[in-house]
Amino acid sequence: MKQPIIYTLLFVLLTASGCSFIANANEQPEKKVSDESSFYDVKMETKIEEYDAYHITIHYPQTSNNQIDQTIVDYVNQQKARFKKESYRSKRSSEVQGSHELHIDFEVIHQNARFFVVRFIETMDIGGEELITDQTVMNFDKKIGKNLNIGELFKDNIYYVDRLHEWTIEKLEENESEYEQTFKGLEATPETYENIALLNDGIMVYLENPENKETVEVFLELDKVSSLLRSSYVKAIDQLTEKDQEADIVKESISSGEMNNSFIDKNLNSNEKKVALTFDDGPHPKVTTKILDILDQHEVKASFFMIGKRVSYYPNIAREVGIRGHEIGNHTWNHPRLNRLRAAEIDHQISSTQRIIEQVTGQHPDLVRLPFGEPASIAYNGDLNAVPWTIYSEKWREQEPVTIVQDILSQAEDGSIILLHDLENYTVETVDFLLERLNSEGYQVVPVGEL
Repeated sequence: MKQPIIYTLLFVLLTASGCSFIANANEQPEKKVSDESSFYDVKMETKIEEYDAYHITIHYPQTSNNQIDQTIVDYVNQQKARFKKESYRSKRSSEVQGSHELHIDFEVIHQNARFFVVRFIETMDIGGEELITDQTVMNFDKKIGKNLNIGELFKDNIYYVDRLHEWTIEKLEENESEYEQTFKGLEATPETYENIALLNDGIMVYLENPENKETVEVFLELDKVSSLLRSSYVKAIDQLTEKDQEADIVKESISSGEMNNSFIDKNLNSNEKKVALTFDDGPHPKVTTKILDILDQHEVKASFFMIGKRVSYYPNIAREVGIRGHEIGNHTWNHPRLNRLRAAEIDHQISSTQRIIEQVTGQHPDLVRLPFGEPASIAYNGDLNAVPWTIYSEKWREQEPVTIVQDILSQAEDGSIILLHDLENYTVETVDFLLERLNSEGYQVVPVGEL
């Protein structure tokens, strides 16, 4: 008789455990939704590679949502793989063996408690007569951490492309001359309307002008497109208020810090050998701060050539560089290869970076370092002094700090300009060891402006 009793007890225990498990499982998604529905503090990641065969610059956002971040990283890796494949194929079929380029930038178009929308701008130069340009818009549902494709945004029972096309043409026809010259042959295909961004008051359609490859934006109001969108998304949009995350980043209040602009030490021995230590591609929220601490420990000032867009994402770090008395230079807005840009685009790269650096740090840079060491271009105003480098190697990415320092010391001489990078993990340990060795060999480390 004991056996049935045991089975009964086991059944009760398993049933209770099962109920507890189901209850916990039901509670967990609610907690996750609550966590994921908050506004993301968007971080900016930058990956830069420079080799003789190609140059790569990729900027992309990272959030507190692992699923969203992984989707973006997968996209980045796919774009890199595609570029390297196309570059290799182009070099095999062409006698011209110049350096190729992949440049990807991003903008956070929209963010609210439910959606996170980002647009990537892709430029590929593989030696052809024209650049290969493209764009990718991702609409993430924070609730599930998923990039919603166009088919998931719109209802299954409505062929949305025809209606989108009709309304888009109506908007384009408002500028009759541009429509007749450029968009009259626009086709109603899913490919034409694959880049659409969800906004709080409608959707933005991104088209490419076939004549100049520039992006044309067409806004369609929510009261018009709501009949096409899935009802769950229309309801979510109605309940939310718009907040543009990228604008908030730049609008961050600028606190007034006391700037130490006395770069020149009056007690320096003018006969001592001098080298300049320079850092490119920052600021970085962790690495730059560690570099600053090491420079303070060695009582050394250096030069930081900053990317304007990264300054807009990390203003406090950029400001700290100035407060601690270091020299700040211009390294363009988003690190493109300037020789493929028009004069107006080059001017924008330089002037936008000048403005954000001055706004954030109080310093007005008079030095510029062009991406990938390009010589100064006649296409921009030329009121900044272009700064090259004399000591740097791409091999350092794969070497230990001791080997890097030995390489630098073997080339160092009075007036040398050493290039390191804020974005590289090896930089922190290298700087500490390098400053010790330079001091022991009688070198004085200064900003570029003191050479």
